[in-house]
Amino acid sequence: MKNNLLRMGYVMVSRALLQEICEKKGAACCEEEAFLRVLTNVNFKPAVVFCNGAGVQCARGESVITFMGWADIFGWTRARTRRFFDRCFAAGLIERVPGCCPSHIHVPGYDAWTGQPASIGKVMNAAGSFSATAAPVAAKSKSSAAFEESLKEFLAYYGRTTHLPVENGSYVRALWKKLSTRERELAYRKVEDYYFSLNNTHFCYQAAKYLEYRIFENEFVN
Repeated sequence: MKNNLLRMGYVMVSRALLQEICEKKGAACCEEEAFLRVLTNVNFKPAVVFCNGAGVQCARGESVITFMGWADIFGWTRARTRRFFDRCFAAGLIERVPGCCPSHIHVPGYDAWTGQPASIGKVMNAAGSFSATAAPVAAKSKSSAAFEESLKEFLAYYGRTTHLPVENGSYVRALWKKLSTRERELAYRKVEDYYFSLNNTHFCYQAAKYLEYRIFENEFVN
């Protein structure tokens, strides 16, 4: 999807009207329409929202909707939704927000996308593409507290998705510690894809084996 779509002005349209049209229309026909649905469904004002039972500060232009939730909004499969977000992350159209909520995302230059021209210069260069001067996302903390929180979130999510109890907790901790930040994010995100790809969920791996065999690196077709 092109990232130079801010160059031809704006049409002021009600957010509620857009949401109603999308609900009636069904599945998004293309990535441009999917991105429009992202703009329509992220926060238009700051709010405290809940992610995995914890309150999260969600600023304007941000969202904690899960990939499964976005798949419902787009009318797409989880796999197609995941590919869409991966392309948006790579292009800088959407960014991840570091923290305890893996689904927390941010749309850079949200004010520009929603019709406040004063913000355009902050997110675009003379060629019309996104500028490197957009506010950078703070580096994810590598403190022990952040490690413990990420492990706790992973185990809770794995248990909720697979309905399996936690076993070999110390081994899981050791495996989690060996993973990079990117690998931890991937391991978390692929839990649903792995579980729903199984023909028989009775053969689902425990969390320790999921990490040991690096199942999260596989490609799944759901």
